[in-house]
Amino acid sequence: MKNEDMMIKKELEEEMKKIEVPSSLYDFAKNIKVEAEPKKATVKMRRNRRFQFAASAVITLGVITGSAFLNPSVAEMASKIPYLGQVFKTKSVDVMLWEALEKEGYKNFSLGMTPGEVTKFEISIEGSEKDADREREKITEVTEKVLKSKGYDSYKIKVSSYIPQVTPLSKEEEELTELGEKLEADLKKAGYEILTVNPFNSSIEISIPVTETRAEEIKNTTIESAKTYGYEKDVILESVDVEKNKREGIWTDYLRTIYEGLALKKEFHVTGYAYSYKQNKLEMFIKTNLAASDDEADETVNKIRDEINKFIDSEKPNSLVKEDEYEIIVRDKNGKELPY
Repeated sequence: MKNEDMMIKKELEEEMKKIEVPSSLYDFAKNIKVEAEPKKATVKMRRNRRFQFAASAVITLGVITGSAFLNPSVAEMASKIPYLGQVFKTKSVDVMLWEALEKEGYKNFSLGMTPGEVTKFEISIEGSEKDADREREKITEVTEKVLKSKGYDSYKIKVSSYIPQVTPLSKEEEELTELGEKLEADLKKAGYEILTVNPFNSSIEISIPVTETRAEEIKNTTIESAKTYGYEKDVILESVDVEKNKREGIWTDYLRTIYEGLALKKEFHVTGYAYSYKQNKLEMFIKTNLAASDDEADETVNKIRDEINKFIDSEKPNSLVKEDEYEIIVRDKNGKELPY
């Protein structure tokens, strides 16, 4: 990244830090379907108020919409940032939609964003079909206003309803939940690095960082601790590469931005994406609705690659993935790679 670009980026971030974060920001539950190879990110999102605001959304501080900044000087600086960089540094479309619907008085609802020939947004409100019919026009209007404010023009909106079904925990599930909490507390008190404890299966499953070398001690301590609470179970340990997961998390944040910014604008013809991350190298697969014979295919592929390269090359040098490599593969509507 050039020094001038770095200065612009730093100034923009400093301005954004000065602005109070709205209390309604939230995290969404990420339900990304995964194929063995590569990982297929379907960006199917469900929202629930139980989840806390995610680190990936921290970048959205202080921005009203995807194109309008509170401070004119900040807007001028933002104009020098690549298109996808602006998408990355403004509120993601799901955050904006959630806030807009809350502002209109909707409390119990879910929000989905599903890739396809055209990205589909589904807002499902608690209630009956009659409730959805009554609110459909208003919800559609609010949703379109948000999407158009970001310059998006390729989407479908569906409004539906749901009847909440709450299944209370059984007595056994409550007891196992308590066991897991006690075991995790005991292990951490003993000085072990513990990521998760799952006592619900036939064996107690514990995940630890790869840097934690006392696996056998942890296993024995867990067995003895469980006995004191009336449970005799074997223990299975899983070592987790925390740093690798953090790096992959950064890449998936980039990919979500890439998908939002490209799939919701008709000019890019993007319908989905997938990725594979191995040995500090990311391969991203961008699916389009183009055919190799289309007159605009070459120009569109180059435009897609250019936008992605400019975005990643502006963010990557200042992140944990700065040493990682990446490759962009753009595919046609039949899954074949488009030349460039």
